Amino acid sequence: MSDSKQQPLNNKVVEVMVKTILRKNGVQPDEVKNNIPEEQKQMIKEMVEDLKKQVEDFQQNQAKDKSE
Repeated sequence: MSDSKQQPLNNKVVEVMVKTILRKNGVQPDEVKNNIPEEQKQMIKEMVEDLKKQVEDFQQNQAKDKSE
């Protein structure tokens, strides 16, 4: 699978997982968006970016392992 196809797929997987977790815990995403302080929003954004980086690194390592 090419990187251009993998990135949207990764985003969809994350989105589905987050929605599932929120739904299981009775959280309404629209309500949450309006009630999160800016500091917490920034922390969440940073956490998501860190996770994305980790996933990309993992995928690159997997690709290297397969090519060897």
